[in-house]
Amino acid sequence: MSFFRAYALVSLALLAACASNPGAPSASATKSGPLAGKVPDIVDDTNDLGLGKGWYLYETFGGQSFRWVDNNAQIIVKNPRTNLKDVALELEAGPSLGTKKFALQIIENGKVVKSIPVAGHARVVAAVPVRPGTPTTFALHVNGGGKHIPDPRILNFRVFSVADADIVDPNSGVTLGGNWDVVERYAGSTFRWVDNDAAFTVTASGSRQQKIHIVTLPGPGLGGHQLAISVRNASGATVATVNPDKKGDATFTVPVKAGANTFALHVSNGGQKTSSDPRILNFRVFLLELAPTG
Repeated sequence: MSFFRAYALVSLALLAACASNPGAPSASATKSGPLAGKVPDIVDDTNDLGLGKGWYLYETFGGQSFRWVDNNAQIIVKNPRTNLKDVALELEAGPSLGTKKFALQIIENGKVVKSIPVAGHARVVAAVPVRPGTPTTFALHVNGGGKHIPDPRILNFRVFSVADADIVDPNSGVTLGGNWDVVERYAGSTFRWVDNDAAFTVTASGSRQQKIHIVTLPGPGLGGHQLAISVRNASGATVATVNPDKKGDATFTVPVKAGANTFALHVSNGGQKTSSDPRILNFRVFLLELAPTG
């Protein structure tokens, strides 16, 4: 059975179920945004990214969560810190597009700034030009499509996740070194797990006390111990301590000199193994960035 035929049968069943159940959510579109409140979605809107107009309702089906798009679904970069923002997208074509291969156009201020080939269920990274300190909105656009199906909506493509491409922004003054696990994305969040001594470098123009913002949460490797991270310099001396709040937010200050300054995130408690993962998952980091010094 083809994807499109299977989807049509599922859509008819869902519509029938909604009609017979007044309490079920409507299958019709809601295209207004941005999102209100902290709810499960394809993006973690408490971070730097949010959704604007052009999205259908959040759905979960077959163990996957997503939002369908007719066209021109907007993504908002809330607080750009550099001139370029890498945004990771997980998406695939829908039955209204009539093909599994298409070009995803990134439109900003009415102009196509990027065209990304998509084939099947894909993960792509869109490099979006932004203006530091000014919220920037761009749209996801496809040419063609619009085919009517046994669903009142036009389902050209669906997006499973919108996330930062990594836990640091490119050219932000912070780069990652060794001892970081791979980038992972889950439930709209982007993070890297750490066993221990995850290294990062701060590039500075001169000597100063540099504030750094981190979002980090404990993992099963700590065995229930509270997360407390020692920030060590290249000589191994502890220069700061990170004690994140319940949401994982913390700000710490390190001394830097002109040029590259290397630090490492170290935990004393930890090392517990789990039966579900061969790695040691002491803590994970969602964001690492320079904080304003003023």
